[in-house]
Amino acid sequence: MNSTKAIRKVLAAAAVLVASLAMSSCDEKDLNIGIDPKEEGIQYIYPGNRQPMEETRRVLLFYECGFNSLSDYLTKNMEEELPEGYIPTAGRNDDVILVFSKIALNLNYKDVPSYLRRIYKDPEGEVVSDTLMTYPSSVVASSGETMRDVLSYVKSAFPAKGYGMVYSSHGSGWLPTGYYSNPNLFELTHRSGSRGRLSSARRLLGVPEGSMESDDPYAGMVRSIGQDKMSYGDKEMTVSEFASGIPFRLDYLLFDMCFSGGVEVAYGLKDKADYLGVSPAEVLAAGTYDYTKITEFLLKGATPDLTGLFRNSFDMYNKQSGEYRSSTLTLIRTDGLDNLGAVCRQIISNHTAELANAPASEIQGFYRMNRHYFYDLEDIFAKSGIPESEMQALRNAIDACVVYKAATPSFLGDFTIDTYSGMSMYLPCAGTSLLDSYYTDEPWNAASELVK
Repeated sequence: MNSTKAIRKVLAAAAVLVASLAMSSCDEKDLNIGIDPKEEGIQYIYPGNRQPMEETRRVLLFYECGFNSLSDYLTKNMEEELPEGYIPTAGRNDDVILVFSKIALNLNYKDVPSYLRRIYKDPEGEVVSDTLMTYPSSVVASSGETMRDVLSYVKSAFPAKGYGMVYSSHGSGWLPTGYYSNPNLFELTHRSGSRGRLSSARRLLGVPEGSMESDDPYAGMVRSIGQDKMSYGDKEMTVSEFASGIPFRLDYLLFDMCFSGGVEVAYGLKDKADYLGVSPAEVLAAGTYDYTKITEFLLKGATPDLTGLFRNSFDMYNKQSGEYRSSTLTLIRTDGLDNLGAVCRQIISNHTAELANAPASEIQGFYRMNRHYFYDLEDIFAKSGIPESEMQALRNAIDACVVYKAATPSFLGDFTIDTYSGMSMYLPCAGTSLLDSYYTDEPWNAASELVK
């Protein structure tokens, strides 16, 4: 063999090796490695997209706050339904599915550890659940501090171009911890001079120690923000505490819990995600979404198909019959919420008397059993007699926020849904002075001045 040709072949092989090594860590503009790829005997083929993984992959975190009566339902969502859907492999640039969960093993609520797992398919196509972190049993899932720790670890361990979170638990919107489950008991024990008298208040109201809603026939069917059952009572989060637990902006934050669709919740989280998925009414325990398809909508396409997911999720319930045909869903763009607050503030300022005398019984509500804290946002103003010019400004502001909305004709056969703007709001004239005092702490109240 001609020695010159042999040397050229060796140089060519070396050049290809060096070029491939350089491409694994550099982009195209950094490919000056001192060899001219046009030189005779050297073949150079650009290998395609070698962008760093943080520029190509996405991370989806399911946060399962299930140390409560929803434990079996959340387990089914993650262990049985999710693996049936689209699951990426664990390649360097593949999208990432993570599950953080604290799940009660039984209704005795004995403390259990929490886990962060990665769900992926191995080369044989089998779904793998790989435990990344184990948290001690003392860790409370319904805690801004815990959520911040989990999300901070996720971002550090899995750099990506985008992050989304699906949060599942019980929920009662902006209401203070324990209020929704037993408002009479809360009012009695939290009025001035009554704090700390929980046991005597239970006896006065005939509520057994440790019980929740014995008067609600659907208490086991439906899903404050979050709930951990603690020895001293429920641990729930305020909207502000929940917001403090999100250390970086998410592409989307989707709730699978009751009463997440209040404007109070949306406004309090407007700086934490580009899109919010919420429900103004309750959510059936089986879950808001079809977990066999959720990852297909969020990860399989080039971009998350949030509208498609919400359309599919609503159709899943709307085709049911009886009490199972119960759903209210809204997808919110958060960049319009500041303007919505400004519009509402102006209307409230102009019509204080009308709102103080709003006909609550005529306004569309999203509640059962006289838990009258969630009224349709637009209908509150419409039924208060606000002039059409101001109503149109309100509708425009709502439309700028609401990407998708849908509601079934009724909910659990308990109330009909004739009007649906996509968000609810507290109505002070139908509330209580104690609730008003809590409401003044909400970011939405600072923006709207609903409660003075």
